[in-house]
Formats: sequence, structure tokens, C-alpha cells
Amino acid sequence: MPWYDGRWHRYSEAERREFGRLKAEEMSKKWHAKFISKTRLKQERCWTDAMIKRFLRPSKCGIPGVNAYLRTSVLKAEQKPEVQAWLVKRTKDRVVPIQPHQTVTTG
Repeated sequence: MPWYDGRWHRYSEAERREFGRLKAEEMSKKWHAKFISKTRLKQERCWTDAMIKRFLRPSKCGIPGVNAYLRTSVLKAEQKPEVQAWLVKRTKDRVVPIQPHQTVTTG
């Protein structure tokens, strides 16, 4: 047990920081497994504001000020022919090809 700030502590500051970092990373992975933010939709999946308004409903992600959508609803919307045609039109002139998306299984 290290001694600092005038008293004994069960864990050192380094151990405490590492534990906090690991917990934050774990929570982030859980959140990103369920939700996708508007920024990621636009940057990584080539969605536009108009597409988002038309095909997706915002969901309550629990973080104020973050526009997020359920990953399952995004994947379901991307299966629609209308959305696929829109995405093909947006991505045909891209220099860097878009990576294929992974399907997310909920369990």
C-alpha cells in the first residue's frame, strides 16, 4: 500500500489511472457496438444529412449532445435498394474505396 497525500492508499496512482483507462475503453466498446454517431456515419459510411433525416430515426444513446443511431437500424437501412443506390452514387468518384462493413450480431 503506497503512502501519499498524508495517508495510505490501497492502489497506487498509476494502478488507479490504468484501471480507469481500461474501464473507459470497455464502456466505449460497449457503446460503439450498439450505436454509431452521426460523425462516423458521414465520415466512414458516406451518409449525408439528407440521407440520415430520411432513413434513420435518432435514438436515445444516453449522452447529451451526441447524435447517435442504433447500429442495427443503420445496417437495416443500408440493405434498402434506395439507400444502396444513393451510396453507390456518392462513392463512385472516391479515390479511396470504402471498406466493406461488418455485420453486428447482438447477443
